[in-house]
Amino acid sequence: MKKTKLKLKKSVWVGIIIFIFLSLGLYAGINIYQDIQYKKTDEYQLLQIGYTKDEINILEKNFKNGIKELLNKEKDEFLLSLFQEKYYLSNNLSRYRAFYEIHPDYSASKIITYVNTNNDYDYYEHDINTDLTQDYLILVNKYYHLPSDYEPDDLVKVNNKYYYGENHQIRQVTYDAFKNMWEAAYNEDIYLIINSSYRTFDEQKSVYDDYKDSKGTTYADSIAARPGYSEHQTGLSLDIFSKTHTTTSNFKDSPAYIWLQNNAYKYGFIERYTEEAEEITGFSAESWHWRYVGIEAATYIHENNITFDEYYAYFIAK
Repeated sequence: MKKTKLKLKKSVWVGIIIFIFLSLGLYAGINIYQDIQYKKTDEYQLLQIGYTKDEINILEKNFKNGIKELLNKEKDEFLLSLFQEKYYLSNNLSRYRAFYEIHPDYSASKIITYVNTNNDYDYYEHDINTDLTQDYLILVNKYYHLPSDYEPDDLVKVNNKYYYGENHQIRQVTYDAFKNMWEAAYNEDIYLIINSSYRTFDEQKSVYDDYKDSKGTTYADSIAARPGYSEHQTGLSLDIFSKTHTTTSNFKDSPAYIWLQNNAYKYGFIERYTEEAEEITGFSAESWHWRYVGIEAATYIHENNITFDEYYAYFIAK
């Protein structure tokens, strides 16, 4: 059988060609339109400034409502570094930026640490009522204060085998944890001794005033809390020494101190004022001052090498 070829009329070929050209023109027009529209987007403008797409994603996640202010400016490396810090708090962003203006040589990490712990304010001038609902996780420092008449409702007397000096009281939860810690230390030939425990507002006032009268306010503020701002009023803090090392000058060189550094967190205690954190806590190092915060918080603080002030800001106050 002879095959027949399908022949199209000339008008049909013309129609097909016109259709093809129209389609190509439409496709090109759409692309041109989309390109024009894309160049109006925040993403395109940020790319022109020097941000990468990954960085733009970070900005959109953390600064979506503020992206417009970044356009037509130099790339904000500090802002990006803030958003990538572990303890970044969005509520503190304006304070981070303001503090950075004063301290442009500080890293983002340091800015966040200082602002989260309120160290962008002067001590005792940015006054916050301690949130007593936090129980043994309450924060008392140079910004958070207790009422002058505050007294824990579960104070118990400490057995005299655990202390020297006058009678001592601490909160039951602190006492129970301390006894467990004492037993563990004793089994390793470490005999822990309590030197100072709960203090009333008036007792703390006496301690503070003694330092102030003898060496002035600046020294007093570095070594002792003002009344109402002392952890000792919480019944959660202890000054701990050992039978062999009984003074503030030699305890840091004792086996007991080394043992506490390595083990206290297992029982819910933290070294509250370390040498490395003096600028954060506002106090000179006190190797003998230990604070009960519970095992979970103490473990996190120990493993991440942060202060209780930092922990409170990020996990509780946030």
